[in-house]
Amino acid sequence: MRLIELDLDLDYVANEENIALIMKKSGCERNEATRQDYEINWKGKRRDFSSQTRCMTAFFSRLLGDINTEDCKKLLVRCVPEIYGKKIITTSDGFCDVQIQFDYDSFMLLDNFAKKKATLELLMKGIRLVAEDKNWDMKPFESTYVKIVSARYINEWTWQKSAKSPNNKNVAHILLQHEVSEINIFIIVSDKSGNEILRKKVMSELPDEWYYARHLGEIKWVSNSEIVLVDKKKDTEWLVNMEDILSGQE
Repeated sequence: MRLIELDLDLDYVANEENIALIMKKSGCERNEATRQDYEINWKGKRRDFSSQTRCMTAFFSRLLGDINTEDCKKLLVRCVPEIYGKKIITTSDGFCDVQIQFDYDSFMLLDNFAKKKATLELLMKGIRLVAEDKNWDMKPFESTYVKIVSARYINEWTWQKSAKSPNNKNVAHILLQHEVSEINIFIIVSDKSGNEILRKKVMSELPDEWYYARHLGEIKWVSNSEIVLVDKKKDTEWLVNMEDILSGQE
């Protein structure tokens, strides 16, 4: 089995006062009141936490690559106010959960750079616990940690596809910069020698693959000076005109 993904999750903490109030007001059973409490008071927190930590967890997963394990294909660090029950649980289908004590309110008060650092430390804390429990070699994980710190926590990468201009003078590719609050997508144009001659941000999106991946369908030239990014459904495109941009920089 291969470990192919690492992520953080914010565990639901039931608010007994809210649940009692919902039960009294709606006349429902505890299970239904708990569901409503989660939907009203926790679901948004969980989504925000996942979104704001994804830039680092996705960065780590990409740099780490595939790691062979006996029983784990995804490691989920569950962030909880207090550890309860068994700290590490591995399911038969390869999902491994590990609990880490965590203060959500304190995390949300941090600036974006501090959130990146805190996210990486939370992830490493969970990895170390699981690695010790499962006798994993920590070297690949520690190496990935060092790479992220050395990169100053900047998660940016080139999308796999590039395109040559019709006259073969330039090459265009997509650069993604994954931040805490957003992901920025740029069209980059370079000359034959690899020198960057144009950089244009074409859009910003929510910082999660579920949102931004749909925009990455195809990059192509429509003339020697015009490049478009076309989404996967081929019904939306973002055009960059080199001549207009470069003339405006003069």
